[in-house]
Amino acid sequence: MKMMAVRKGLVLSALWGVLAGLAMPAHAGLFDSLFAKKDDLGPATQREWRLDEFTIVRLAPKEAEAPANQQPATVDVAALRNQLASVQVSLRDGSEALFDADELAQLAPYLSRALSLAGPNDDVLLLSTARRGGRFSVPDAITARLFVQGDALNLIVHDARVDFIIAYRNSRVEPKFVYGSRKQAGTNPLRSASAMSQRADWLAIPLSSLSGTSVAAAPAPAKQVPTPVAAAVPPAVTPAPAPASPAAIGDDIEQRLLLLKRLRDKGLISEEEYQQKRRDVLQKL
Repeated sequence: MKMMAVRKGLVLSALWGVLAGLAMPAHAGLFDSLFAKKDDLGPATQREWRLDEFTIVRLAPKEAEAPANQQPATVDVAALRNQLASVQVSLRDGSEALFDADELAQLAPYLSRALSLAGPNDDVLLLSTARRGGRFSVPDAITARLFVQGDALNLIVHDARVDFIIAYRNSRVEPKFVYGSRKQAGTNPLRSASAMSQRADWLAIPLSSLSGTSVAAAPAPAKQVPTPVAAAVPPAVTPAPAPASPAAIGDDIEQRLLLLKRLRDKGLISEEEYQQKRRDVLQKL
């Protein structure tokens, strides 16, 4: 009877461990309940933000021989979340969003804070662990490096889906994570309609799309009443307008793209309409 009671206790203990694991939120790490969530993003001297056991935002010295970064930088949290939400990664089973929505809601404020405190010689390192396959899936991790250079937020991803949790549970040895590098390419190609591709694993998101400001719509032109012309007077020949300079054309296209983005973000046009109109505007380049 005593042996049966011991066995029953072991079974109940194991079952409780499984249920506790299933109760963890989808965007959390392995021991989320040990880490309290705080709204305070920390003092100006802070260099690391540990959101969960394996979700960390950290300021680190930039890679050797890399040029100085354009930091500190002010990045709007909502704009950053929207831009990162558009990043797709190519995996063995096809293309999918690099981050999920809950994950970005947690990360964006801390990434924005880190960039605002980073100096010219700092990079932002990101380790983000989440259950991207659903609530009952095993968490996996993203490792990335971020920095502001060339008037753009650069995102270099080394690993898009690091499967390490099961091995960690068995060995209790924390894995050595490798972050994105300017010198060595990662293995997972990235793409985004609103970012420039520097390399397969490296995107540059324009700072203009991360400011959080919107472009006001131009007022509708006033209705003009045509002036009658006497029949005896021949119509004047209007000279053809001088062709616009490449810089003026570029500015006009940029304004149109920003306006389209604002309309999409406000839900005034659908994603399909936004992509179609965006293609139409870019054809004018």
